[in-house]
Amino acid sequence: MPSGSFNFPSARSACTVLLRRLRLAWREARPVVQLIFLLRFAAGAALGVAGSVYGAVNRPALLLAALGWLATTWAVYLLNGVADVVEDRANGQARPIARGELSRRPAVAIVWALSVAALVFAAAVSSTQVLLTAAMLGVGWAYSLGPWPLKANLAGFVAAVTALGVLTYLAGWSAAGGGRVTEPVFLFGLMMSLWMGLGGSTKDLADAKGDRLAGRKTLPVLLGDRRARAVMAIAASAVGWTFAVLCAIRGNGILPAAVVVLAGSAALSGTVLTSSSRGSRSAQRRPYRVFMVTQYCAHLALFGCLGLTSPL
Repeated sequence: MPSGSFNFPSARSACTVLLRRLRLAWREARPVVQLIFLLRFAAGAALGVAGSVYGAVNRPALLLAALGWLATTWAVYLLNGVADVVEDRANGQARPIARGELSRRPAVAIVWALSVAALVFAAAVSSTQVLLTAAMLGVGWAYSLGPWPLKANLAGFVAAVTALGVLTYLAGWSAAGGGRVTEPVFLFGLMMSLWMGLGGSTKDLADAKGDRLAGRKTLPVLLGDRRARAVMAIAASAVGWTFAVLCAIRGNGILPAAVVVLAGSAALSGTVLTSSSRGSRSAQRRPYRVFMVTQYCAHLALFGCLGLTSPL
């Protein structure tokens, strides 16, 4: 082939491989989780807009920030998939890395590319957005990797997952213009982040086998199945009732969203304490599905409270 010519078949093949890897990397990062992170970001932005006294929102900057945050959470969860391959295989997970469809090396390369893209998008918005993005990536790394990954113990799990939530709400709020952190921003962001950290532990019920193999100290591993379920029910109820009571007392306009969380906590408690969540892996994941549905419904309720169909 003459010097300087271009091999179109090879280029098409490389492009096909790259697109396939990106598609698998997206599946590995769990699209349903990525969507809820976008809703958290949007909620922070919506609450920031509702409490802003600075006029119109810079919508192009907000869109750039949202794209950057999507790249951030994608990188965090893809990295987690790379780190969790041992326990995922033991638990029979159908994710691409555990199944061998996506090897760890290209997955790590995609993590790096997404991280760089996230920081570039953030830099186009503000220095605050860069700091929040860097913090999110740092927490994600500390959760999955390092000599003492936070995922390996209960306190680390709750702290890291709660921090990922708080940072996401703050990123949306900052991208919408920042300003004063109003009570609805603080309360909704904090309580929904605690819901993540405490209610999210229900996913460990179905993963106890792999977690033991990997040396992780989750609630089911530490306490056994029965007592772990009781603690999960108490924790979920505590978040639901605290959120609802505080909103009712303060009258801050987001009570309907808090009522959704309260109802979700009751449903989660009922599910986790009964035989409906015992037996097969699918049954054991029912409390986690209740947890996820509650998050989605709470955010949609919040947008309804604010009279918005889309904060972007």
